[in-house]
Amino acid sequence: MTTYTPYFNPKFGTLGADVANLWPESEALKRNGKTKDTLGIALSGGGYRSAIFSYGILRGLQELGILAKTDYISAVSGGSWIATPYVMAENLGYFFDVPEDRANFIEESFESLLVNPLRLKEEAALSRPHVNYVSDLYGRLLARTFLREHGDYSRYNPLNDPKLIRDNDRPFLIVNGTLNFRRPNTFDITMECFEMTRLYCGSRSLGYLDTQGLLADDDIIRIRDAVAISGAAVAAHIPGLGDEVSSLGLSRKIINFAAGKAPPMPNPPTADRLDVDDGGHYNNLGIESLVNRGCGYIIAVDAEYDPEHNGAGGPRQKFGGLHTLIQRNHIPQPDFIMEQLDQANEPVHLVSGNSQVPDILYIKLKSVDAFDKVAGEKRYNQPGFLQNSFGRRGEFAFNPQFSTAKLDYSFAEHRNLTELGTFIVRENAQLFTTFAAKSK
Repeated sequence: MTTYTPYFNPKFGTLGADVANLWPESEALKRNGKTKDTLGIALSGGGYRSAIFSYGILRGLQELGILAKTDYISAVSGGSWIATPYVMAENLGYFFDVPEDRANFIEESFESLLVNPLRLKEEAALSRPHVNYVSDLYGRLLARTFLREHGDYSRYNPLNDPKLIRDNDRPFLIVNGTLNFRRPNTFDITMECFEMTRLYCGSRSLGYLDTQGLLADDDIIRIRDAVAISGAAVAAHIPGLGDEVSSLGLSRKIINFAAGKAPPMPNPPTADRLDVDDGGHYNNLGIESLVNRGCGYIIAVDAEYDPEHNGAGGPRQKFGGLHTLIQRNHIPQPDFIMEQLDQANEPVHLVSGNSQVPDILYIKLKSVDAFDKVAGEKRYNQPGFLQNSFGRRGEFAFNPQFSTAKLDYSFAEHRNLTELGTFIVRENAQLFTTFAAKSK
């Protein structure tokens, strides 16, 4: 039986394991026996860059035994491309293996060519034309690229399939999208975080529905749909006829499951369908969903596109997603935070919270001189291999801020970005271990 509830956490921002126990995944969380605070990992959006870098971070955390102690993993867009196959992986040894002589899991994914003309033609022919045709085609391509370990089973089975997403020995997965809707008699489009899990889907204003009841054009939401929704960066929205929101691009229409109900918001949307797209359009860090579940400790991986502009005082990065969270009062607001984080060669920082604000171990994607020295000695970084990369011919060159949309990555760019993530965790092993141990 499909059930609807206006909310699971009536007091957003309250921390503690008691808050997590209000949610349907409370049984899954018992494996770690947390009684005071839970531990969550947030993987930001950032397309290919985030997926590859986050893979390296997860590999380092796996080596330290921290993933086994983690309760939640919340992912946005490119972060969900690696978080989802991680929680589905049957063999973590193979998943995290980084051999010297062949591609690893994430490299194999991108080398399979996400945008392949022949594959695109094949999937377009197999996709059934309907209102979600473009999004459905995108989901098929993502599933074949990142969820390939399970073959067609992962491409067609629903998000609530208990055989695919594992949380008996993995963190509970939250895939984040952005909900777009209009309230009656308004033209303004409201956006908020739309959370998708194997047990339930929904948002703080709309309420939550059992995942088996969430429909898109009369189809149950599949795993591939959740990943496609979260990564649907190419989407735009305008007010439509009546109370609808018209969308262009990769976004997806879902049935308005709150229609006729009493959701938490005043003047709720009455349109038959609601629009969901890339989680990064609302916030690109994935932290809000963890705050919503009362996580007292959060390891946040920020791999947004945020180029360094080196000069006096540090890299001078913008921290766009972080600014958004601060404006919403979801994390601490002291002025020192940005200055503290924006330091050259210091990608990891501990941002202390209090009884209402989680402690955050913040990992910012940036260049690290110590890593450059290590990576420059790797045999796949010999002179000539990256001869045209970033304007430095014949010498080691690595820019962690390569474009989200770049499709011609070299092997070295993939490997360096993964190894940068693992290097950062290893170099700060004591900090990560101590931080994770605080969650009890």
